[in-house]
Amino acid sequence: MNEKNSIFQQKYLILAFLALFVSGSAFLFWQNERELDPDRGKYWWTLSFAAPKANDDLSFTVENHSDQGIFNYVIVANKQTLADGTFALDRGATTTITPPLTAVSNTRTSVIITAGKEKKEIYR
Repeated sequence: MNEKNSIFQQKYLILAFLALFVSGSAFLFWQNERELDPDRGKYWWTLSFAAPKANDDLSFTVENHSDQGIFNYVIVANKQTLADGTFALDRGATTTITPPLTAVSNTRTSVIITAGKEKKEIYR
């Protein structure tokens, strides 16, 4: 009988280890999926040029993962406002704005975006 008890205990330990391993793995996969979601518990938005290699194109892209829905932009060169505007963007959405002008040559042309108290700037 002692040998049967030993085999039963070994099988029980193996099954307990496998159950612990499977439940731990399932929890880690679930947690990883939650952390990879850009909208869950996070607050950020990005600004970039739509065509980063084009020297005169001022089209820009905004990706929103924040609670801000209204964005204001200003395009400035030589301390003068060339264009401005406002657009709405829902959480999780991305938009590209194409202003009807090109970058001023030999001068730094900036695109400044504000949303609430946050401000971001890119320039050519």
